[in-house]
Amino acid sequence: MMNTRFNEVLVHIDEVLDEDSLHSLEEGIRRDAGVVSVGHNPEKSHMIMVVYDSESTRASSLLHSIQEQGLHAQLVGL
Repeated sequence: MMNTRFNEVLVHIDEVLDEDSLHSLEEGIRRDAGVVSVGHNPEKSHMIMVVYDSESTRASSLLHSIQEQGLHAQLVGL
């Protein structure tokens, strides 16, 4: 059973990223405090799923750190 502290959010990236850029972005997100896991479906590489500990970070903080890298992104509700 999943711990209720953990939330997941889908992040839509406007830019088209190649595999290396996507990998770099995911690695950066993984380093954020509170992030449990990060991944994407190769068929929909512009959508990144992030699971995070809601006691350590917020979805808006995750989005902000992506935007700080010069990318345009939005949170998608689940």
